[in-house]
Amino acid sequence: MNDIFHTIPYTKELQRQFASKFDCGNEAINMFLRDSGSLDPLFGKTYVLISEDAIVGYYNISTGHIEDECSIRMGGTIYINYLALDQEYHKVKLDEEGYVSVFLLGDCFNRVLHLQENYVGFTFITLSSTEEGYNLYKRNGFEELEEDMKIAKNDGEKTCIPMYLPLDLEE
Repeated sequence: MNDIFHTIPYTKELQRQFASKFDCGNEAINMFLRDSGSLDPLFGKTYVLISEDAIVGYYNISTGHIEDECSIRMGGTIYINYLALDQEYHKVKLDEEGYVSVFLLGDCFNRVLHLQENYVGFTFITLSSTEEGYNLYKRNGFEELEEDMKIAKNDGEKTCIPMYLPLDLEE
Protein backbone atom coordinates (compact mmCIF):
# COMPACT_ATOMS: atom_id res chain seq x y z
CA MET A 1 0.00 0.00 0.00
CA ASN A 2 2.69 2.52 0.94
CA ASP A 3 4.31 1.80 -2.43
CA ILE A 4 1.21 3.03 -4.25
CA PHE A 5 0.05 6.08 -2.23
CA HIS A 6 1.67 8.58 0.10
CA THR A 7 0.01 11.14 2.35
CA ILE A 8 1.86 14.43 2.53
CA PRO A 9 1.14 18.04 3.50
CA TYR A 10 -0.42 20.02 0.66
CA THR A 11 1.79 22.66 -0.96
CA LYS A 12 1.48 25.39 -3.58
CA GLU A 13 3.60 23.23 -5.90
CA LEU A 14 1.20 20.27 -5.56
CA GLN A 15 -1.72 22.64 -6.07
CA ARG A 16 -0.23 23.99 -9.32
CA GLN A 17 0.64 20.53 -10.55
CA PHE A 18 -2.43 18.45 -9.64
CA ALA A 19 -5.44 20.36 -8.25
CA SER A 20 -7.13 21.11 -11.58
CA LYS A 21 -7.26 17.37 -12.36
CA PHE A 22 -8.91 16.37 -9.05
CA ASP A 23 -12.63 15.59 -9.32
CA CYS A 24 -14.54 14.00 -6.44
CA GLY A 25 -17.93 14.66 -8.04
CA ASN A 26 -18.73 17.68 -5.84
CA GLU A 27 -17.68 20.98 -7.38
CA ALA A 28 -17.55 22.89 -4.07
CA ILE A 29 -15.18 20.29 -2.61
CA ASN A 30 -13.09 20.29 -5.80
CA MET A 31 -12.84 24.08 -5.67
CA PHE A 32 -11.52 24.07 -2.11
CA LEU A 33 -8.45 22.14 -3.28
CA ARG A 34 -7.87 24.77 -6.00
CA ASP A 35 -8.48 27.72 -3.68
CA SER A 36 -5.92 29.51 -1.50
CA GLY A 37 -7.90 28.44 1.60
CA SER A 38 -6.60 24.89 1.20
CA LEU A 39 -3.10 26.27 1.86
CA ASP A 40 -4.09 28.67 4.66
CA PRO A 41 -2.90 27.41 8.06
CA LEU A 42 -5.37 29.80 9.74
CA PHE A 43 -8.26 27.79 8.25
CA GLY A 44 -6.84 24.28 8.66
CA LYS A 45 -4.11 21.95 7.50
CA THR A 46 -4.56 20.04 4.24
CA TYR A 47 -3.03 16.64 3.54
CA VAL A 48 -3.16 14.91 0.18
CA LEU A 49 -3.07 11.24 -0.68
CA ILE A 50 -1.04 11.12 -3.86
CA SER A 51 -0.02 8.53 -6.37
CA GLU A 52 2.80 9.01 -8.81
CA ASP A 53 0.93 11.49 -10.98
CA ALA A 54 -2.31 12.55 -9.27
CA ILE A 55 -4.07 13.54 -6.07
CA VAL A 56 -6.11 10.49 -5.11
CA GLY A 57 -7.81 12.17 -2.15
CA TYR A 58 -7.38 14.79 0.52
CA TYR A 59 -8.51 15.99 3.89
CA ASN A 60 -8.32 19.27 5.76
CA ILE A 61 -8.43 19.36 9.56
CA SER A 62 -8.78 22.17 12.08
CA THR A 63 -10.00 22.61 15.63
CA GLY A 64 -13.41 23.43 17.09
CA HIS A 65 -15.72 22.48 19.92
CA ILE A 66 -19.16 21.07 20.63
CA GLU A 67 -21.63 23.15 22.63
CA ASP A 68 -24.87 22.15 24.31
CA GLU A 69 -28.17 23.97 23.76
CA CYS A 70 -27.13 26.59 26.38
CA SER A 71 -23.90 27.30 24.46
CA ILE A 72 -21.79 25.62 27.14
CA ARG A 73 -18.71 23.89 25.76
CA MET A 74 -18.99 20.08 26.00
CA GLY A 75 -15.53 19.35 24.64
CA GLY A 76 -12.88 20.31 22.12
CA THR A 77 -12.80 18.76 18.68
CA ILE A 78 -10.65 18.14 15.70
CA TYR A 79 -12.90 19.16 12.85
CA ILE A 80 -12.61 17.48 9.46
CA ASN A 81 -13.37 20.40 7.15
CA TYR A 82 -13.05 18.28 4.04
CA LEU A 83 -12.35 14.65 3.20
CA ALA A 84 -12.67 13.67 -0.45
CA LEU A 85 -11.62 11.01 -2.89
CA ASP A 86 -11.23 11.41 -6.65
CA GLN A 87 -14.12 9.73 -8.50
CA GLU A 88 -11.69 7.31 -10.13
CA TYR A 89 -11.11 5.79 -6.67
CA HIS A 90 -14.71 5.68 -5.40
CA LYS A 91 -15.57 2.12 -4.35
CA VAL A 92 -12.09 0.91 -5.35
CA LYS A 93 -10.75 -1.92 -3.20
CA LEU A 94 -7.08 -1.78 -2.28
CA ASP A 95 -6.83 -5.31 -1.01
CA GLU A 96 -8.80 -7.75 1.10
CA GLU A 97 -8.58 -5.30 4.00
CA GLY A 98 -10.48 -2.44 2.52
CA TYR A 99 -11.21 0.41 0.18
CA VAL A 100 -9.21 3.52 -0.72
CA SER A 101 -11.85 5.63 1.08
CA VAL A 102 -11.30 3.68 4.31
CA PHE A 103 -7.53 4.04 3.92
CA LEU A 104 -7.88 7.84 3.55
CA LEU A 105 -10.18 8.11 6.57
CA GLY A 106 -7.82 5.85 8.55
CA ASP A 107 -4.88 8.07 7.66
CA CYS A 108 -6.86 11.07 8.90
CA PHE A 109 -7.72 9.22 12.14
CA ASN A 110 -4.06 8.32 12.70
CA ARG A 111 -3.01 11.93 12.25
CA VAL A 112 -5.76 13.12 14.61
CA LEU A 113 -4.79 10.59 17.29
CA HIS A 114 -1.14 11.63 16.96
CA LEU A 115 -2.19 15.24 17.56
CA GLN A 116 -4.20 14.21 20.62
CA GLU A 117 -1.40 12.10 22.09
CA ASN A 118 1.34 14.68 21.50
CA TYR A 119 0.06 18.21 21.02
CA VAL A 120 -3.50 19.20 21.91
CA GLY A 121 -6.38 17.89 23.98
CA PHE A 122 -9.83 17.27 22.55
CA THR A 123 -12.75 14.94 23.14
CA PHE A 124 -14.37 14.51 19.72
CA ILE A 125 -13.78 14.33 15.99
CA THR A 126 -16.49 16.29 14.20
CA LEU A 127 -17.46 16.88 10.58
CA SER A 128 -20.34 17.87 8.36
CA SER A 129 -21.04 15.01 5.95
CA THR A 130 -22.44 15.16 2.46
CA GLU A 131 -25.06 12.53 1.65
CA GLU A 132 -22.42 10.68 -0.41
CA GLY A 133 -20.01 10.40 2.54
CA TYR A 134 -22.56 9.62 5.23
CA ASN A 135 -22.33 5.81 5.09
CA LEU A 136 -18.51 5.85 5.21
CA TYR A 137 -18.59 7.86 8.43
CA LYS A 138 -21.46 5.87 9.93
CA ARG A 139 -19.63 2.57 9.30
CA ASN A 140 -16.61 4.02 11.07
CA GLY A 141 -18.33 4.98 14.31
CA PHE A 142 -19.59 8.51 13.66
CA GLU A 143 -23.05 9.45 14.88
CA GLU A 144 -25.31 12.30 13.90
CA LEU A 145 -24.98 15.23 16.26
CA GLU A 146 -27.64 15.01 18.96
CA GLU A 147 -30.33 17.69 19.10
CA ASP A 148 -28.78 19.33 22.16
CA MET A 149 -25.33 19.60 20.52
CA LYS A 150 -24.01 22.29 18.15
CA ILE A 151 -20.91 22.78 16.01
CA ALA A 152 -19.96 25.72 13.85
CA LYS A 153 -20.34 24.99 10.15
CA ASN A 154 -18.60 26.47 7.13
CA ASP A 155 -20.74 28.36 4.59
CA GLY A 156 -20.94 25.44 2.14
CA GLU A 157 -22.03 22.95 4.83
CA LYS A 158 -25.56 24.19 5.47
CA THR A 159 -27.12 21.14 3.77
CA CYS A 160 -24.61 18.71 5.28
CA ILE A 161 -25.24 16.33 8.17
CA PRO A 162 -23.29 17.27 11.34
CA MET A 163 -21.63 14.19 12.86
CA TYR A 164 -19.30 13.37 15.73
CA LEU A 165 -17.10 10.59 17.03
CA PRO A 166 -16.34 10.60 20.76
CA LEU A 167 -12.76 9.62 21.57
CA ASP A 168 -12.54 7.52 24.71
CA LEU A 169 -8.92 6.58 25.11
CA GLU A 170 -9.29 5.09 28.57
CA GLU A 171 -8.11 1.51 28.65
